Amino acid sequence: MMFKCSLVHTSLMEPFQLAWDRQPNDRQWKKPEGDDPRTLYQMLMTSVNRFGDLPCFGYIPEKDMPRTHINYNQFGELATSVGKQLNAVGVKGGDRVALILNNSVEWAAIAYGANGIGAAYTAMYTHQHGQEWAYILNDSTPSLLAVADTTVLDKLVANMPSEASGWPSCGILLLGEEPANEIPPEGVTVHKWAEFVAAGRTADDFEIADDPFALNTLIYTSGTTGNPKGVMLSNWNTLSNILCVQSAFTIYVGDKNAAFLPWAHSFGSTFDLHWMIRCGVHINLISDLTRIADECIEIKPAVLLAVPRVWNKFYDRVNAQFESATGLKKVFVNKAQKSAAKRIAKAGVECDAVPPSGFFDKLWDKLVWAKVRARFGGNIRFCMSGAAALSPDVAAFIQMVGFNCYEGYGLTETSPLVSANGWSGPGTSKLNTVGRVANGVTVTIDTDAWDDPDRADEGEIVVTGPNVMMGYWNNEEATKEVIIEPGTFRTGDLGKLTNGYLSITGRVKSQFKLENGKYVSPSSLEETVKLNPLIEQCVLDGRNMLNTFLVAHPNMHALRAALNKAGISAPEDDAALCASAEVRSFVLENLKTNNMKAPDWKGYEVARTLILDSEEWTTDNDMLTPSMKVKLRNLLAKHDEEIKAIA
Repeated sequence: MMFKCSLVHTSLMEPFQLAWDRQPNDRQWKKPEGDDPRTLYQMLMTSVNRFGDLPCFGYIPEKDMPRTHINYNQFGELATSVGKQLNAVGVKGGDRVALILNNSVEWAAIAYGANGIGAAYTAMYTHQHGQEWAYILNDSTPSLLAVADTTVLDKLVANMPSEASGWPSCGILLLGEEPANEIPPEGVTVHKWAEFVAAGRTADDFEIADDPFALNTLIYTSGTTGNPKGVMLSNWNTLSNILCVQSAFTIYVGDKNAAFLPWAHSFGSTFDLHWMIRCGVHINLISDLTRIADECIEIKPAVLLAVPRVWNKFYDRVNAQFESATGLKKVFVNKAQKSAAKRIAKAGVECDAVPPSGFFDKLWDKLVWAKVRARFGGNIRFCMSGAAALSPDVAAFIQMVGFNCYEGYGLTETSPLVSANGWSGPGTSKLNTVGRVANGVTVTIDTDAWDDPDRADEGEIVVTGPNVMMGYWNNEEATKEVIIEPGTFRTGDLGKLTNGYLSITGRVKSQFKLENGKYVSPSSLEETVKLNPLIEQCVLDGRNMLNTFLVAHPNMHALRAALNKAGISAPEDDAALCASAEVRSFVLENLKTNNMKAPDWKGYEVARTLILDSEEWTTDNDMLTPSMKVKLRNLLAKHDEEIKAIA
């Protein structure tokens, strides 16, 4: 059918109205049914017709400018215009459209526009190395590439072939107003964003793609152990995730969120973008990741999705202020902590916030916890944490603050959600787990995947469901390694099921064996170390060695303050400080006392040696992947001599 743009200008909906009813628990999930959207573009247009005049996006165009807002009608028209012009310049159904952009209205418009004509989008990070862009572009062969600005284009030109045949056939879509410094090879068209959109508004209509099982997005994994792999997700892979949770969490039409998770990652795109669009949320883009809390005060979000690193920093900063409090402030803090702990224990719930009751309980909450909540705008109804394990200490603290914070589990290959706390209703969440398995999804534990007799109930998590990827792009061998049969995926993660709740205990590939035959699964242990205010980043290793060792990048400011308090001389040079045997011994003993202890740590897991790295681990120095995972091979190679010296 041919698309005719007819956007409905709806009046503002009633406050506190859920956008959709909850999906029946017994519905089938193999394919769309009834009025289910069949593609992401169709989902968007349903939201446009339902929420038309309500705000869709809020963003800051340039530094120090006020936040600008566009409504659902305006965004729908923009996405449609982009789709029409993509079609006009030669992008066809089944093609790929690549993006090297930060989160933006333009990013979303290109993704939805491409989906409308049946093309898939593949997104990259603006801070990736040029060689990684070149690899992904060569592998995915997009018809068109959108780039954030001339800086990205300059780096691209330096890493791409000098012949036009090695570039996207339909050209480059350049955002920003500055003219290009480095020009692609002759024959490669450079489209300017404003002109592209203007042309799209008068271009011919396009035939709306309608295949729920067609490729929707190609997301490249981190590549911690080699070249990244392109994960193929269909429309239905993503939509089944969204429909499962669309009303399981309390999201009202017109709610605001603060969006900063990268949409190039499946957690960010599925839940911080597509889910919000489905539910009529006012998506507010965070313009400066160093000022998340400041912008939240302005936005006052009801919904906040984050990763453990954000929550850990929040935990560290608030606790540091609590510990430094004196006089009446110290009394108020102690009273508030005891009162909240008592109230939560009495309620008998985990993860769910428990409102204060009684005069003094409300008083302590007002004097302490309300001020902490105000740091995120004071309006948060619930939070979600994903991408890595959340420390139980941090999760319990967030609950005391008064946030409903639900941890979930998933992978890019599962679109991403496999399980989550919170979605099955109030009072059903469990700390130290990632909740119940999502509707339509089945999890089994393959206990034959490893042979640790001390943890016989653990094994590799195997996922079956409509959320399981189509496979890896151009990589049949890698696909066969993880896809048992269509719709069934070996995750590579270790876990266990207890009374229907899933717990993640490590990675099959990251676990290692000590000389004594004991297995160590480092991921959860590393998270407990990172709770120490002296530590920013860390890796635990020790494969085929007598004992484990820890490589860590410290918080230099906190470390110097702690050394000064302990009367230990601290060299001014960071490298000299981290090389000091006395400093390393001090930090290691601190970690043993406060973090590396039972019941989380077994005796053989406790690190006997500490290597301090003065250089922050970043994507620029190739210590982190774009999704902020440590490139273990690179880090261990950097400290190879020190590791070999460990007896």
